[in-house]
Amino acid sequence: MRRFVRSGNESFSGWGLRAVGLIVWLLINGALWQFIQAQIVQQAGELQSHFTQLDASVSVARSGEFATLIHHYGFADQAQTASVWQWMTDSVPFQFSGSELLLSPAPIVQDCLPIVVFINLLMLVAGYLLFRWMRNQSRIGGAAVQPQAITSDLAPDTQTKALAAEASRKVSVFAMLKWRQTLPDELDPQSHFSVTLARCFAKYERCSCKYLSSGALVMTLSPVDKVDVDALARRIHEVVYQALLSFRPDLSRSAVKCGVCFYTKGADQAMVYQVVRSALSIAQSNVWQHVHIMPLNHTLSTSLRRAESEIIDDIKAGRFMLFFQPLFGFAQQDVIQSEALLRVRHRSLGLMSAGQFIHKIHQTEHLMLLDKTMVRHALNALSKEPAGFSVSVNLHVLNWSNVEFIDWLREQVKASGRASDIAFELTLQDFYQHEEYARQVLTTLSDLGCRFVLDHVNASVKLETLRGFGQVTALKLAFELIHEVHHSAKRRSVVRQVVAQAKELGVPVYAVGVETKEEFECITKLGVDGAQGYYFSAPLLQLEQSL
Repeated sequence: MRRFVRSGNESFSGWGLRAVGLIVWLLINGALWQFIQAQIVQQAGELQSHFTQLDASVSVARSGEFATLIHHYGFADQAQTASVWQWMTDSVPFQFSGSELLLSPAPIVQDCLPIVVFINLLMLVAGYLLFRWMRNQSRIGGAAVQPQAITSDLAPDTQTKALAAEASRKVSVFAMLKWRQTLPDELDPQSHFSVTLARCFAKYERCSCKYLSSGALVMTLSPVDKVDVDALARRIHEVVYQALLSFRPDLSRSAVKCGVCFYTKGADQAMVYQVVRSALSIAQSNVWQHVHIMPLNHTLSTSLRRAESEIIDDIKAGRFMLFFQPLFGFAQQDVIQSEALLRVRHRSLGLMSAGQFIHKIHQTEHLMLLDKTMVRHALNALSKEPAGFSVSVNLHVLNWSNVEFIDWLREQVKASGRASDIAFELTLQDFYQHEEYARQVLTTLSDLGCRFVLDHVNASVKLETLRGFGQVTALKLAFELIHEVHHSAKRRSVVRQVVAQAKELGVPVYAVGVETKEEFECITKLGVDGAQGYYFSAPLLQLEQSL
C-alpha cells in the first residue's frame, strides 16, 4: 500500500512539474509577444508622424521613395505579404492625405523571430536539464527512503537498536599531560590552556580543562567516537606541545607526555583518574612513546576492583621491578644515596608505581608482604655493591606499628651487615602522629646503625620535637613545595625556614621532584644540600647505574 501511494505521489509530482514548465513557457512567450506588439505600435507611431509631414502629390509621384519609407519603419503592403503573416498579424491602419492605408507589420515580426526562437530553445534546454536533475534527486531520495520503509515494515525496533549501537560507540576522553618546562611568570596557565584547547576542540559538545597545582594539565572531551580516540589523543599531545613551543622554541616532543583514558557514561571517576595516572606513568617511563591510551572498560573496572588481590598475586609471582632514584649532593657533586622504588607489572593496568596502587591495599598481611619484598630486594641489591653505597626505603606507616614486622626488619638489617648504608623514610606527618611509638621503634633500629629521613616536608618543622628525638639524619622537601618554586615567593620562604631549622638540627635538606634548570638554580640559592628528580636522572633499574 505504501509503495502504491509513493508511486502515485511520484507521478503526480512529475505531471505537476510539466504543468509548471508549460505555464512558464506560455508566460515567457506571452511576454515576447507583448514586446513585439510594443515594437509595432512604436514603429507605427513614428511612421504616422512621418506621413503627416509629406505632401500627397509628391509621395504618389515618387512611389519608389514611398515604398522605401514604409519598409524602413518595418511595414509592408498587404498585397506583397504572404498569407501566413496576414493570418498571424493584424494590419495596421494609417491616415495619409485624407485616405486610409492598411499596412502589414510582418517585417517587424520577422526581425524579432530569431530572438523568440533562441529564447524558446534556451528554455527547452534548461527544462530538459532541470528534469534530468529532478529525476536523479528522486532516485537518490528513493534509495534513502527504501531502507527506512523496510525497517519500519519488517523490524520496528531496528531503528532503536541502531541508535543504541551508535550511542555505545560514543565515549568520553580524559587526558592528563605533564612537561619538563617552566611557564612564564606572567602567564596564567588555566586561562591560556582553556582558550587554546577550546579553540582547537570546539566541535565537541564538552571541552573542559584544568591546570593542577602539581603542574599537570587535565582535560575532558565528549562525546567522542571510539575509532577517533587514538587520533584525538595524538592531537591533544600535539596541540599542547605547540602551545608550549611558543615559550621555548627548542622544546622536544619527548618533553611532553600524555596519558589518556576513554570511558562510557556512568564510569567511576575515581577509577578514571587512577587509569589516566597509570597511562601517564607508562608514557613518562618510555623514551619514545609520548602518548599512552588505556580504556576503562568492564574488564579494567573489574581489575581495579580486584586490584589488591591481583597486585599481591603479581608480587608473589615475581612480576615486579625495583628501580633506584639517585639523590645528588651539591657539595659532593655526586650521587650520595638512591631511593628504592617498587613497580608492579600488572596484567591489565601495565607498569604501576606504589603511589598508584598502595591505596587499594588494605589487608595487614598484604601490606607486610609488599614492604618485605621491597626490603629483601633492596638489601640484595646493596649486598652486591661495596661499602659506601647507600639506599633509602620508604615503608608503609602501618608496618611501622606492626611488632611482627619490626622484629623481622631488625633481623634482616642485622643479617645484611650493611645497617649503616640503609636509610628509612617516614613522612613528617606520620612521625608527628605516631611520635611516642616512633621514638621506641626507630631507636632500636638506629642502635644497629640505620639512618632515618623525614620526607614530604612542606612546612616549617617542630624543632623541639626533632631535637628531642635526635635520630633524624635528613629532611626531604615535598614535591608540591619544590615544583615551580622559582615562581612562588611563599614557597621560597618556606624552603628558607626549613633550611634554617635544619642547620640548627645539624642535618642536610634535600629536594624531591626537581625537573627543570630553574628549580635547580632556585633551591641551590636557597641553601638546599641535594636533590633528586628527572632533571638529574630518571629512576634506574641497576643500583650501580645510579651511583
